[in-house]
Parts: sequence; C-alpha cells; structure tokens
Amino acid sequence: MPFPCPGCDAPIAARPERFFLRCPACGAVIRSRPLDTSGAAPAWEVYVAGRRDTLRRVEVPWDEPQRRRLAGWLLWASAVTIGLVLVLLVLARLLR
Repeated sequence: MPFPCPGCDAPIAARPERFFLRCPACGAVIRSRPLDTSGAAPAWEVYVAGRRDTLRRVEVPWDEPQRRRLAGWLLWASAVTIGLVLVLLVLARLLR
C-alpha cells in the first residue's frame, strides 16, 4: 500500500521500513523510523532527509507475504526456544 511523500504528496509504492527510499516524483530522499510496529497497521515517522519540518506519521497495514513470513519466523523461533529449554533441562538433570 503506497504512502504519500512528505515533501510533495506523491504516492510512494514502497514500505517505509526500507533502508533507502526516494520519492519517484520529486527525487527527495525519505527517512523513516518506527513508532509502533505492533498491530494491524504499524506506524512510522517519515520525513524528507534534511527537512524535519516535513515530519509525518504514516500507518501502512501488513500485507499477506509479510504476515506469512512473520508467522513462519514466530513458529521457528518458538520451536528453537522450546528445544533449548529441553536441552537445558536434560543438562540440569545429568549434572545434578
């Protein structure tokens, strides 16, 4: 979902968390930082580099590929955490 450029209001068809953003219309370099990345629509502060007066709050909802990646990562991280807890439990029993 595009968000408006803080300098010229042209739509930018990229997500605000990308490392390097440039407005296709005015060519301004866009900087961003996360405000609230939880929930259905994470919020970002975006502004034109060097012009803090263009600061805006932008909310961009998660898209389906991001939801799937996050769900996969959470499943994998949970499995690794449970595995490590079991390894520590076995080591504690053996070293007692």
